[in-house]
Amino acid sequence: MSDDNGTAETQTIVCDEVLDIAIAAALRDTLLQALQGEAPVVLQADGVSRADTAALQVLTAFFQDARSQGLTVRWEAPSTALQRAAQLLGLNDVLDLPAAA
Repeated sequence: MSDDNGTAETQTIVCDEVLDIAIAAALRDTLLQALQGEAPVVLQADGVSRADTAALQVLTAFFQDARSQGLTVRWEAPSTALQRAAQLLGLNDVLDLPAAA
């Protein structure tokens, strides 16, 4: 995960190619930092080739926290792999992801 801070109005977070348990702690830290920024967050996820349950749990907690704080989060070009992984776990609605085709 990398945070390029986007513009003054948004925070853009570029997702790693593989979202798995190995990066879950770093992902959590990046997302917690974004929650403190109070600017809308854009998750750029077009390069995600694989996502596992641990990473999706971290993302789920982030979306729930963002909603409770009134923070806007949106996806930019979520990959099919990410959408399918979320769909398998029934998380598309929680993560505001469209169902995979």
